[in-house]
Amino acid sequence: MNEVVTNILGFIKVSRVPNLFIIAIVQIMTGLFLLSYPLSQLISVEFVILILTTQMVAAAGYIINDYYDQKIDMINRPDKVIVGITFKRRLALISHTMLNVIAIFLAYLIDPLIALIHLGSSALLWYYSNHLRRLPLLGNLAIASLGGMILLIVSIFFRISSQVVMIYALFAFLIILIREIIKDIEDVKGEAAYGCSTIPVIWGIRSTKNLIYLISFVGMALLTFFLMEIAQKEVRIFFVLLSPVFLWFLYQIHLADTQKHFKTVHNISNWIILCGVLSIAFING
Repeated sequence: MNEVVTNILGFIKVSRVPNLFIIAIVQIMTGLFLLSYPLSQLISVEFVILILTTQMVAAAGYIINDYYDQKIDMINRPDKVIVGITFKRRLALISHTMLNVIAIFLAYLIDPLIALIHLGSSALLWYYSNHLRRLPLLGNLAIASLGGMILLIVSIFFRISSQVVMIYALFAFLIILIREIIKDIEDVKGEAAYGCSTIPVIWGIRSTKNLIYLISFVGMALLTFFLMEIAQKEVRIFFVLLSPVFLWFLYQIHLADTQKHFKTVHNISNWIILCGVLSIAFING
């Protein structure tokens, strides 16, 4: 019985339940505020299945990533390793497979296109964990793209094209891409030990910082262009208010030179993402 309880708790931890909750909140707020869908219409079996299946694909991705990264994590964060410690590796593989199969099946019942997107997302998450995670930039781009897809899939589900959703998806892509590169800097010791060819391992930390600055400049330029094309002033106000915070964030990246500092910067990026999520409530799509 103790082993069963241990594996259940391990499954809950490795699935990143708080992150799954945030995914649900983002998708509900996207439909309610960015797409202006009435709550009475938004609460439907089909939309609940969309949220649930998105969470299942994400949970499966977290599990398989921890499965393949166990040895690296034993170096970088040994106190947080779950797979192989409190959650059996065999159960991790079974859980990953079952979550994806059930998610794709349920999604097919409501919309074959959503099922196809989930299939592609689950395949990309597996390939990321198995291969892309160890390559320069490609893995970061994959995770950032899937982060933006959390919003875009709601627009696809309702068959509504929205510039505001596109802007928020671009913002999610940008900040998640930067966060993933920062995470690679944090984990550079373990990744180098196991032959990973991430950007910090190949280029070094200083050049990786320069790449972050370049990505930030290009991303801010694109966001400015799209913001000039929309009518919702609330969106423009949010990003104007966010600009000094983002510049301060980049300055903190410039100052960071230890793993502890980069962990702090990583946490700041999470707070910026949270601010973006909360700002959705003030948008009238």
